[in-house]
Amino acid sequence: MQKGLIQFSDVSLDYRLYRDRSVSIMETLMNVFGRGTSRDWFRALDHASFQISPGESVALVGANGAGKSTTLKLLAGIYGPTSGTVATSGRIASLLDLGVGFHPELTGAENVFLNGALLGFDQKQMLELLPGIAEFSMLERFMDTPVKYYSSGMFMRLGFALATSVDPDILLIDEVLAVGDAAFQAKCYDRIFGFRESGKTIVFVSHDPEAVRRLCTRAVWLDSGRVRMDGPVDDVLGSYLEANAGRLQNSASAAAPREWGNREVFFSRVTLTDGNGVPTRTFRQGDTLKANVLIETREGRKVENIILGFSLHRPDGETVLASNNLENGEPLLTINGSGEAFISITPEILEPGNYLLSISLTGNDTDYHWQDHFYPVSLLGVKQTPPLGIKSMRVAGLAAGNPVL
Repeated sequence: MQKGLIQFSDVSLDYRLYRDRSVSIMETLMNVFGRGTSRDWFRALDHASFQISPGESVALVGANGAGKSTTLKLLAGIYGPTSGTVATSGRIASLLDLGVGFHPELTGAENVFLNGALLGFDQKQMLELLPGIAEFSMLERFMDTPVKYYSSGMFMRLGFALATSVDPDILLIDEVLAVGDAAFQAKCYDRIFGFRESGKTIVFVSHDPEAVRRLCTRAVWLDSGRVRMDGPVDDVLGSYLEANAGRLQNSASAAAPREWGNREVFFSRVTLTDGNGVPTRTFRQGDTLKANVLIETREGRKVENIILGFSLHRPDGETVLASNNLENGEPLLTINGSGEAFISITPEILEPGNYLLSISLTGNDTDYHWQDHFYPVSLLGVKQTPPLGIKSMRVAGLAAGNPVL
């Protein structure tokens, strides 16, 4: 096999779950000789298959419990599969639990030599690597100090520096890039990007969509232990976030959808599309989010001076941006019985993730119809430092087939 190649073929892994807990010798003997122990099985991976070519950077995405970390531990050799085949080629560095395997009574340098030996390096090789490890971790003054006196940040910095200094062919990363302060995190990313540019294979697990997009070109979506989707990172992330956006309204921390108003003017149909009219609830940086609405009036009456508005909220209900045709300098709407209108916005994305869209019909000192926190959407893009804003917005409408604006 070529170094850096990963083959994950029809892999299943079952965990044994014990229902009884013995708290005394007598209970243990009763379990062995008498009533036995109640146990069950949990399938963490269910006939999962994928292949990663040397030099690829691949993200594993999915909800908690989907099997992402289990997959990394299988690749690292910590677990063996219940069935199927896991094959890797070359040296593997695992950034799973940084510092696991460090002996608290040994110094930083002694732990480096010990872990190097476990990775197949001799003393001469580790002597050559030690200065670079100490410099990268910023622990030059503390390498002769037992690690039991290290802070958690020092402990993790040493673990990261060691794991990434052994020139691996495959790098496994599991949510460990929040190491140290912002400056050290930037060093970590620079080193990992260096691995990617030098043709190393990277398998990355993260719940941060932007971190996934920065590092990876491909993603594998795991759902309840099965491979649900495998493809370009933007396509997989879009499908994953769109599928999970609908769960926002069922989340205990999510703002509950509600609607109110006197319904003299009301929304009878709402469709979310991109700028090309394709129905979607996932939008990337620079995309246009368009809410196409059919508006009706009670008893077919003519109502003038209608304000069509929108707001975008985080899942907890906090408003991140809002506007309407009046504030935006667009003409107010006139609806005679029924008419179509649309809100077209291009948001500057501050924080990629899931949001809730609200729309409203007001005017004439009246709340006609509000649909608050009603439409889950997912925004993909680069995290921005300025406040979230609107790159462009337009509100337009039609009444009885004739332009109103």
